[in-house]
Amino acid sequence: MNPIDAFSQTLKINPNAAKLISAGLGVLAAAAILISWGSNLDDLRLGAIYVLIFASIVTLLAFIARNNRMTTVLSWILVAAFGMFVLGLVGSVFRVPPSLPPTPCYLRILFELPETCVQNLRNTENDLRIGSAAPVLAPSGGPETLWRAQKGVVPQPTAHGGEIIVQYTPHIPQVEAVRLSEALADLRWQVQNQATGGEQVKSGPATNEVRYFKDADRQAAIDLAQTIHGLHPDTPIYVRDFTRLGAFSKDGRLELWLSQPLGPSA
Repeated sequence: MNPIDAFSQTLKINPNAAKLISAGLGVLAAAAILISWGSNLDDLRLGAIYVLIFASIVTLLAFIARNNRMTTVLSWILVAAFGMFVLGLVGSVFRVPPSLPPTPCYLRILFELPETCVQNLRNTENDLRIGSAAPVLAPSGGPETLWRAQKGVVPQPTAHGGEIIVQYTPHIPQVEAVRLSEALADLRWQVQNQATGGEQVKSGPATNEVRYFKDADRQAAIDLAQTIHGLHPDTPIYVRDFTRLGAFSKDGRLELWLSQPLGPSA
């Protein structure tokens, strides 16, 4: 019995349909590997392991099938689950829906929570805390650099053209998020949904922070954090390096997370 016949017998379908499904699954497997390769070598290895496990289980079920209805049901569930997994993997690239974790963390969702994964994949060696009032965090693998605002420095309009995504926790009144978003927009930062202050999230980091996802955007992230600190001198803010998660992120895209109340305006 060849693999197609075994697959046909397992799923209780004709050989032509088995060939079509096999081809479709092959395309999905290739898509999973390509997407994983586009992210990182470790992600590629993990994606390939998933594909190998799926192929091994399907092959085993196909060759041990003896017209058992339970085997057929399990096989269809496995095929559907793998298809949904790859669709979710594609969705994580485009963040559709936005609740999906970034691609590397989507691949690790069976092993750790997305929130934990995001923090674990942060490059702590490039941490930057802006504002002399910023608390010193626990050792993170490298020294943090402190930037102190110069007295009397007025934030200047930016030439940065990338989008700014604002996310604020329930600790931040929406009116504060709106006020800051509009102030940044007045300084030519491309803030998305500035009229609503961005998006409210259930939880966020312990501190206010700007996240960047491309090495080339580090200076823009620092400039944004310095601008916010200039607008609210009593508000400490951190710059975080998330380039490990930025393989599919747009150039210039920055995320602003607000978890602590903003101080009075300058």
